[in-house]
Amino acid sequence: MGIDRLEARRAVEALRSGVPSGAAARRLGSGQSELDARFIALLGEAERESAEGRQAQGFLLRGGFGTGKSHLLTCFEQAALDAGFAVSRLVISKETPLNDPAKMLASAVEGLKVPDIIGRGLEEVALRYRSRPDPAAREELGKRLGDGSFNSRFAATLFIYDEADDPEISDRMVRFWSGDKLAVTDIRRVLKELGHAASYPLEKTTARELALQAFAFVPLLVRAAGWRGWVLLIDEVELIGRYTRLARSRSYAELDRWLGAADHRPGLVAFGAITDDFAQAMLIDKGDLDEVQRFLEVRGDSQTGDLAARGMRLIQQAALLRSPDEGVLRRTYDTLRQLHASAYMWSPPDVAWPETLGSTAMRTFVRAWINAWDVRRLYPDFVEGDHPYEIDRVTTDDRAESEPEAEGTPDGGRRVPDDVPDDDDW
Repeated sequence: MGIDRLEARRAVEALRSGVPSGAAARRLGSGQSELDARFIALLGEAERESAEGRQAQGFLLRGGFGTGKSHLLTCFEQAALDAGFAVSRLVISKETPLNDPAKMLASAVEGLKVPDIIGRGLEEVALRYRSRPDPAAREELGKRLGDGSFNSRFAATLFIYDEADDPEISDRMVRFWSGDKLAVTDIRRVLKELGHAASYPLEKTTARELALQAFAFVPLLVRAAGWRGWVLLIDEVELIGRYTRLARSRSYAELDRWLGAADHRPGLVAFGAITDDFAQAMLIDKGDLDEVQRFLEVRGDSQTGDLAARGMRLIQQAALLRSPDEGVLRRTYDTLRQLHASAYMWSPPDVAWPETLGSTAMRTFVRAWINAWDVRRLYPDFVEGDHPYEIDRVTTDDRAESEPEAEGTPDGGRRVPDDVPDDDDW
């Protein structure tokens, strides 16, 4: 099958830059057949568990920098979309801290993708729910909203969305599900206009609790709109190593929530990626495995301590990305050669491979091949023996090349900022 030149160019440029790319994922695959199979199996389990009112438990994958964790998550994203799931990709950062459900919700909903639709966000789900709902899943949504597990704001705003004719009001309901604030007085005013002023008690709650409940509401809405569920892909989990002890401890607890071991969110299944040195650097060397649970218990929060302990065990149990074998390398090389040919309309010659060692990352091979073909394409008279050059070998995180090193950090030597915020800022 021919390769579209634009798609090939996108794939090659993304691989050269080390940026996850759907085009590259579609063409190259993941090279991790066992993890691919495990992921597909869990998608089926997520749908079965949802029918029983439960959330399927996801998993973490671990690997060094350049081993393909982000690429694998991109492959997971494509597979989930092809299987009929909505997908959100989150990258943990200062703006999206793992222990803050409200900020996690905002990021997840903003980037939410659904199959066969170009737009992003919860608006597409809501429009599909209104125009082509799934009767059985819609009934399931109604039952869950009425069983006492949700604040009545969700049932009230869904009723308003179904009944109101004003597009602006409908948009405000969707933005509330996406994490925006919506005053109780505004909800009551619209309910009064619709003749249901006394139908919903609108209990008091916190922003954090509303965000946690939204993570349970959205997958039900996704299913009611006709898709199979909602997949969360959480990248760069290792950045919680930069947090203060309290924020880091809470992050371990939230990790347990997202992966499904603690809370019940039917229709949701989450996966994450973390560096392979995090468990040793933070859980063992820094002592989190022994100290975090006790630290939270002293603060009077033993429940979060229990969740944190389970979250740390999930990190220790993370699935390891295996090094590419000869077969995977050969298939990747051949496919990448075809992509380079289509992208630049030429015939790439065979080029030398980097030395194959057990610890050589896939990114090293990919960038070496691309760099070699670029040189041959741009300088046709180039003779490697006459003009020796060194192929760029990436063994550390590209993002850290311009930053001073810091010993003992769990993120590959990246600088830990001096202005780490206080606990309340995360």
